Order: sequence, then structure tokens, then C-alpha cells
Amino acid sequence: MQNVKYLSGVLLLVAALFIGVMSISQAADDETQTVEGTIICLIPDYGNGTVKPVVATGPCDKLPPHQHVLVTKDKVYSLQGLQDGLMKIEQSSQRKDVKVSGKIEGSDQTAWVLIVQ
Repeated sequence: MQNVKYLSGVLLLVAALFIGVMSISQAADDETQTVEGTIICLIPDYGNGTVKPVVATGPCDKLPPHQHVLVTKDKVYSLQGLQDGLMKIEQSSQRKDVKVSGKIEGSDQTAWVLIVQ
């Protein structure tokens, strides 16, 4: 009976350590990073079934709903996130040498996503 209590205690301790390590690892993954580059609007052309990449010269919030990408010297990031963060980008007139902060996900084999906050 004493062995069962000891084993149960050890298992609970191992589980607590595992949960602690996982939460520390997850906190490290949630770090915000800043990326600098040019924001490109991908304006849909429904007639041709394509998109037209545009570096807007002013705010783009009056254009049809569209996706944005951030192009750096070595990567392209799809901008995703909450509406508030994306609205700030759409309402800004600055498109070149823009610094955008958020959480980066993806890889060179799939794609890069910058989750804007």
C-alpha cells in the first residue's frame, strides 16, 4: 500500500513538472517580434479571378476587402490577426519601411504568417 502512495506521489510530481515545462515553452512561443518591410495590398479582381498587388499611396480602408502581405528583404509574411490590428494597418498611409509587431508562425516550407495584435 505504501508503494502505491509513493508511486502516486511521484506520478503527480512528474505531471506537475511536465505542465510547468509546457507552459514555459508556450510562453516562449507567444513572444512578440517586430518585422520591417513593405506592406502590399492584394486587391481582388473578380472578373479575372486574380488579385492585383498594390503598394497603396494612402490608407486602403476604403478599398474592397482584401488581404495584406508584408515583404521583407528575405521573406513574405501574410498579415493575420484581430480586426483592430489590421484596421490600424489599413488606415495608415505609410507602406514602405513599416514596422509591424506580432507573433510569427510558419516555416520556409509552408509559409510565414505574422499575427498582428
